Amino acid sequence: MKRVEAIVRVERLHKVREGLKELGLGGIIQHADGWSKESKFHLRYRGLPVSYDLIPAAKFELFIPDNKLDLVVRTIKVNAMTGEDGDGVIAVSDLESCINITPMND
Repeated sequence: MKRVEAIVRVERLHKVREGLKELGLGGIIQHADGWSKESKFHLRYRGLPVSYDLIPAAKFELFIPDNKLDLVVRTIKVNAMTGEDGDGVIAVSDLESCINITPMND
């Protein structure tokens, strides 16, 4: 089993989720803020310039069989990509076991 964590732009969240649903996969989505080594973003608030360096992001977490890894990574990449810096990152790690919690029949 593999654990896949993907951090993507918030505006790509729905596209990535739909791609994963088409593969028959479910997972967890967390909303987070992140920062990078890039320069700060600049906005205007009440006419004054404001800098901020926290960028909204969506973090996907999935537990998948080894044989689906390449397909899942490709699906995330295709649906998360905008072609600009900061599209996101995918981390893959080995998972010793994954136990589904279901009602037990006595």
